[in-house]
Amino acid sequence: MKSTCLFMLCCLPVASTCLQPEHAFAEEVSIDLSAEGAADNWVFLENTASICDGELVFDGRQKMSRAIFKPMEWDDVALRAKFLVEPAERGVLACGFIVRAVDAATYCYVHFDRAQAILVRSDPSVSWTEIKRVGGLKKPAGEWHEGQLECVGDTLKVSLNGQLLYEAKEPTLKGGRIGFYANQGLAHVKDIVVTGQGRATTSELRIPPKPYVHVCTDAGAGAYEAFPDVCRLSDGRLMAVFYAGYGHVALPNEQLPKGGRVSYCLSSDEGRTWSDAKVLYDGPDDDRDPSIVQLSNGQLICNFFSLRKTDEPGKRWIGLGSWMVTSDDLGKTWSEPRQIAEGAYCSAPIRELSDGRLILGLYRETKQSAAGAVAISDDEGKTWSDVIDIDNGGIRLDAETDVIELKDGTLYAAQRPHMCFTISKDRGKTWSVSEPIGFAGHCPYFLRTRDNIILLAHRVPSTSLHYSLDECKTWSENVQVDTVGGAYPSMVNLKDGTVLIVYYEEGSGSSIRGKRFRATPSGIEWLPLD
Repeated sequence: MKSTCLFMLCCLPVASTCLQPEHAFAEEVSIDLSAEGAADNWVFLENTASICDGELVFDGRQKMSRAIFKPMEWDDVALRAKFLVEPAERGVLACGFIVRAVDAATYCYVHFDRAQAILVRSDPSVSWTEIKRVGGLKKPAGEWHEGQLECVGDTLKVSLNGQLLYEAKEPTLKGGRIGFYANQGLAHVKDIVVTGQGRATTSELRIPPKPYVHVCTDAGAGAYEAFPDVCRLSDGRLMAVFYAGYGHVALPNEQLPKGGRVSYCLSSDEGRTWSDAKVLYDGPDDDRDPSIVQLSNGQLICNFFSLRKTDEPGKRWIGLGSWMVTSDDLGKTWSEPRQIAEGAYCSAPIRELSDGRLILGLYRETKQSAAGAVAISDDEGKTWSDVIDIDNGGIRLDAETDVIELKDGTLYAAQRPHMCFTISKDRGKTWSVSEPIGFAGHCPYFLRTRDNIILLAHRVPSTSLHYSLDECKTWSENVQVDTVGGAYPSMVNLKDGTVLIVYYEEGSGSSIRGKRFRATPSGIEWLPLD
């Protein structure tokens, strides 16, 4: 037996019942996390992981926390370890097992969350390309579980607590390092065993540049940024507006006396870099879910809704409806707020139709029901119609409605969470009964590209989008944008024909991200922004 202070190589056939008997690996590596200097053999990618009391500890509560084992690489490999995720009310509480890590962004991994085991491939452009999943697992937080990810050729097998869950094919990656991670939780890993024909390596772990940029990480209101929207200004710059507070709902308190506010950043280089955040509007209440549009007459309109803190029994806040502020000088100064709708709420921008009519997607909800709605304006937003309700077809739709105009003048609207659609043939006055699109999604957002591909970005799973080549008659398979689950995405066409998508992370310290891609009839191509 040959050993070092870090790990032991046992040149024995594997007899563990967790491994499949038809694959006999030649070497078993037990990684000793209690040895002196053990941490020197790991790359802690986000500086939020460490070794403590013989365990890898990952603090992924704010952002994903990862560690890659440096000294060895494997082709065919089985990675087995015990893991525990500490209980918490929120978050997916995930611990992940990484294999075939070519670099810090390119690898396969299994994502064990609250009740699922999801097999995924990551690369520098998209960190979540789902291969297979199983749900309904009994895997309580606060307890130790044993997971395993085995790769032989292009076959990957996922096991939990000694039981094979499934196998799948992944022919892309042939070999690399192993590692672990935590996401939206605090995870512990111990008793790591790696089985396979390993080889020593002294090469540095390459860390590719991030596939996204940060639009804003702290707007000065509590370091929580969310619900972004982006548009192009007439002078060529991009403006991104977003919610800034100390949490998902930031009611007025001593630290933030006016509560959450609407902030903005500007970009003069097509989204590569962004200015420091400034305040666009900060009323006496929690002002949230802002969206931005510049009309053909040059006026900017920022719409949002507000929540007022209340002492009513059983309530934290009361809703104040949807509002707007306007600017005639490219955002240097803004008007006083005017109400668009009392008792209806917005999470999408005002859309200017081809005939000049403005339409805003809205929604209303009670304990009994929820449905989408719209309001329309024919005087450039000076006045708005009464709220026009959309029949939800018996499906509860807390809709966050967005609307797009099709080539024939039909209006097509999408509504969360079952993602239902409805159409209007009379410019928004009446709407068809809502029907399921065929996939789930939250906070829908439409964009027509310069090549007339219609994009529908949304949350679930994580941050995603679909695209349509036939004016919303049919939709592509889901395209994963990012693993973060805040979403509320927004998109804008860039000058070179590509698209910028902005969205948010969710969780304490949430920030606004941006990614660039090209949409073609054959699919979505992710491109660098830097």
